[in-house]
Amino acid sequence: MSELVLVVANGEWPRQEVVETLIESADFVIALDGAADRFSDWDVVVGDMDSIKDSMRFEKDLNQDNSDLAKALENYEVDAVVGIDGGRLDHRLAAFTALFETDSDAILYFDGWRACRVGTIGLNVELKKGTICSLMAFGQVKNVSLQGVEYELNSTDLSTGTKGVGNKATKDEVSISHEGGDLLFIWEASEL
Repeated sequence: MSELVLVVANGEWPRQEVVETLIESADFVIALDGAADRFSDWDVVVGDMDSIKDSMRFEKDLNQDNSDLAKALENYEVDAVVGIDGGRLDHRLAAFTALFETDSDAILYFDGWRACRVGTIGLNVELKKGTICSLMAFGQVKNVSLQGVEYELNSTDLSTGTKGVGNKATKDEVSISHEGGDLLFIWEASEL
């Protein structure tokens, strides 16, 4: 089994059992800035230290060209991210774009939902039949194929918009591929 690297951000956390299970399962935990004040089981704190209580104890990353999450995703091979919901709208949107900015394969955990970037190598996700899922293009995405859902796509070019929103899994595995661009897959998740 591979090592689980978890980022815990300082936004709203999903149900407590989701956060606790992820922290307990993780081999390496990265707290983003002020999140380090909310729990003690972290291995490293990453950020510009603008929201942590005792900022003098930590090395500040003063690079303001990217977010604290992007800093963590750039420096670690992150598998999961939690605590990015709620608060400022720009921070929530930046969590999605940080995946593209860093070419990260991390899964973002929300209450009842998950999201991840679809790289050009494609993505296969096991889902229960009937699971709501959506595919969202950020800019132009070339030759998108989506299989195992009610509304399949075959070598379709997508651009920023609502095409791809509100689909349902019809098979136990959803397969996605494309040939370039920033593509996000979002799915309903009742379990970890």
